[in-house]
Amino acid sequence: MKKLSLLVFSLSLILANVVGLAPLESAQAQDLEEINLMLDWYPNANHIPIYMALENGYFEDEGLKVNIQMPAETDDPIRLVAANQTDIGISYPSVLTKARAEDLSVKTFGSLVQQRMDCIMFKKDSGIKTAKDLEGKNVGFASDPISESNTFAMVEADGGDPNKVTMTDVGWDLMPALATDKVDAIIGAYVNHEYLMLQDQGYDMDLLKFEDFGIPESQELIFIASEDTLNNRSDSLKKFMTALEKGYQTAKESPEEALDILFSKEENAYTLDKKIEEQSWNMLLDFMVKDGSFGSVSGEQYEAYAQWLYDVGAISKEVKADDLVAPLN
Repeated sequence: MKKLSLLVFSLSLILANVVGLAPLESAQAQDLEEINLMLDWYPNANHIPIYMALENGYFEDEGLKVNIQMPAETDDPIRLVAANQTDIGISYPSVLTKARAEDLSVKTFGSLVQQRMDCIMFKKDSGIKTAKDLEGKNVGFASDPISESNTFAMVEADGGDPNKVTMTDVGWDLMPALATDKVDAIIGAYVNHEYLMLQDQGYDMDLLKFEDFGIPESQELIFIASEDTLNNRSDSLKKFMTALEKGYQTAKESPEEALDILFSKEENAYTLDKKIEEQSWNMLLDFMVKDGSFGSVSGEQYEAYAQWLYDVGAISKEVKADDLVAPLN
């Protein structure tokens, strides 16, 4: 009887402790500041630092609860951030610059991928070896007029006639358009994604880099926020970037774990290939810190790229560094 009483007492004590902890844990969860982050695309290797930070509790350590949102349309991140309908978006320097030229109230405060990954890619048997060879060819792009400006500028810089290049808007179907020979080349696809996938499917691929034809350097994937968010929640954005850098460092040290976590977040509509994502992550390890430290942005670089976009007529007015970049002091 004594043993039974002791057991009942012990169980009651444990239950009391559990019940007592529940409100505490709930209170701690309520203390976290919520931040909504909209991705640029479905989860892939580009987003590994985000998911590593989530999985390891780095955001919570900074007092944040980060909610991941998926875009329905390509312009959702910039549009919804500008309207304060989401807090942070992942976007691109060209999209940001165009938005600022149109007076949308958005800026970048940090980078995710610092190396440009966009390029013009094509099959080697297309006969294309340099930008001038795009004369008489059909180039597929994804609805972005800046892709047209980039293509024409590269051809002209190489001594060719841009008027002899056909541009076809294929939307997001860049890879199928090239694989089925609907177009001769594509622009807007990534060297760490579509290029790797096309090679894996047996196509002998080659590419042209923007910087080899006079286009100023720019980063690839960046974090954007509205000026309202930047003015009122700058401390929270700093904490976000601190947690994110920890996610990058942990993923760098534990690549297998990073890939496993990524695949656990896989969207049903998009099937990831582990071999491709592993190759991509190996490239991204350098791409994410190309300009120095993880997350850094340079107003000088952004202004030079914006000036080039204005000079070639891709945007309607000049945009300066202060219009584009908001350093988190």
